[in-house]
Amino acid sequence: MARVMICDDDRETAERLASALRAAGHEAETCRHTMDVLRAAAAGSFDLVALGLDMAGFGRAGAVEALREIAPRVPVIALHERPVELMRAAAQHGFAAVLPRSVEAKSFLYAVAVALSADSNPRARGRNNGNAPAPVLKTNVG
Repeated sequence: MARVMICDDDRETAERLASALRAAGHEAETCRHTMDVLRAAAAGSFDLVALGLDMAGFGRAGAVEALREIAPRVPVIALHERPVELMRAAAQHGFAAVLPRSVEAKSFLYAVAVALSADSNPRARGRNNGNAPAPVLKTNVG
């Protein structure tokens, strides 16, 4: 199974999603600061990163760009209060998925499975040119 890092300043959401990942057989860790996920990515510690892009501090595009430089083949799932706003930048950043808050565990697990699938994840095959749009999963139930 996969090693997944969830970086979000909403500890409750991060822990809920991490618990769902563990129940599905994945390894999952959480952190609240983007510098932590960047250090872990540099060490090659994770197969996938879920990143809250509406966090305070070093987040948003700067964090994604740094993550892409450090670990270009690691799929990123973006979490955001207003995911439609991210769709403008989704192709540029090559997100595996853009999920709205509050994301259901079931939807998150589906996005993780899709992101990790070699058949449906061009980045995993090393051929993502950043032009494919990220899927948006719409859910409002937590």
